Amino acid sequence: MTEIFRMPDVGEGMHEGEIASWLVKVGDTIKVDDAIAEIQNDKLLQEILSPYSGKITKLFVEAGTVVEVGAPLIEFDGDGSGSAAGDAAPAPAASEPVAEAAPAVPAPIAAINEAVAQEAAAPVEGKTAPVIAGKVRAMPTVRRFARQNNIDLTTVAATGRHGNLTLDDVKNALNGTGAPVAPVEAEVAPLAEPAAVAAAPAAPASAPAEKAGRVPMTPIRKAIARNMTSQKQNVPHVTLFEQVEVSKLMAHRATFKDVALQQDVKLTYMAYVAKALASLVKRFPDLNAHVDMAKSEIVYPEGIHVGIAVDTPNGLFVPVVKNADQKSILAIAKEIADLAVRARDGKLTPDVASGSTITISNIGSARGNWFTPVINVNEAAILGLGTIAKEPIVNEEGEIVVGNMMKLSLSFDHRLIDGMLAQSAMNDLKKMLNDPAYMLMEV
Repeated sequence: MTEIFRMPDVGEGMHEGEIASWLVKVGDTIKVDDAIAEIQNDKLLQEILSPYSGKITKLFVEAGTVVEVGAPLIEFDGDGSGSAAGDAAPAPAASEPVAEAAPAVPAPIAAINEAVAQEAAAPVEGKTAPVIAGKVRAMPTVRRFARQNNIDLTTVAATGRHGNLTLDDVKNALNGTGAPVAPVEAEVAPLAEPAAVAAAPAAPASAPAEKAGRVPMTPIRKAIARNMTSQKQNVPHVTLFEQVEVSKLMAHRATFKDVALQQDVKLTYMAYVAKALASLVKRFPDLNAHVDMAKSEIVYPEGIHVGIAVDTPNGLFVPVVKNADQKSILAIAKEIADLAVRARDGKLTPDVASGSTITISNIGSARGNWFTPVINVNEAAILGLGTIAKEPIVNEEGEIVVGNMMKLSLSFDHRLIDGMLAQSAMNDLKKMLNDPAYMLMEV
């Protein structure tokens, strides 16, 4: 019996997702709960499992295609026509990815592309990563590392799950410890981009590519755009700009940095700030709440869950340190490091990818100072963390000395939080960051 597997809703009201990679191909015979694809939605990258057993006779879309929930993805035990999908909204054919649908492709080129894609879809003697739609299967972080170090991914032996290239594979190749592999000839770019093929004169190989034209937004970028627009339109933002002298904080970190390393923990300033913020909202619960205008209610959630904004090649993610007020600074530091790696590797799970009650956004690592962070959905405040800069200050004795000044920006929802309350909270936060001994009084 022919079965059609359709794009599932993997949670939180998802409307669409991108097929990041296929883990199967036409002709494969699989069982129920076998992993069949990796889906990238607006929060995370996750595998989807098959609800059916049988032989795959058709893949309705190519990897890289954005598909609406309910659209057909895979035909099982059919004739390869996909007719059993019925009247469902048609998804782009495998040879017509959404991002390349505009230019017409001459029939001879389309035929060549199909042959190249079929040849490229199979791994080369189990050594290199499989080629899907002309690309080696690897996470964006792996691709970026390879580009930065001039590593040709087609020459790297793959050891990851389903033949994926891992970061360790590329590092081994860079260090000369990986198994040598001949380049894969089938991995040329598809000819379905005639503009690129016909362009003349060709740009020098060493010249950086310039972005021009239009490309579809990824699900993550669309979600960010939708949420940011909604928040700025519907939430009256006010932002306080402050700075605090943190020499004692820096000394405390220097003292315990080696102690943390002995426990495999990298002690960062972010961990101190997250602990201080979690302690702060226990005394100022409105910072941990949010407004529900539909019901004219203020929502006070259970628990203090601090979101940490993480910049990744795929966009901005906000993994969450749950119950941060109940954790030590070392525990928070270890969790933040783990969440950041998982976010950049696309391995966040739903339980840590949502549910924040207040967020920290950090541009200090990029030497940024003050900014106006946008409040996250279902929150009332966000703390912007800037750089620590050496600046002249006047100490308590009236002397001009060099201070280590940390920049702070606190955006809050003025429907719920008044300016006096916000400034009072900021003053307490500065006190804890100025002298971490105050945090001990908040445990």
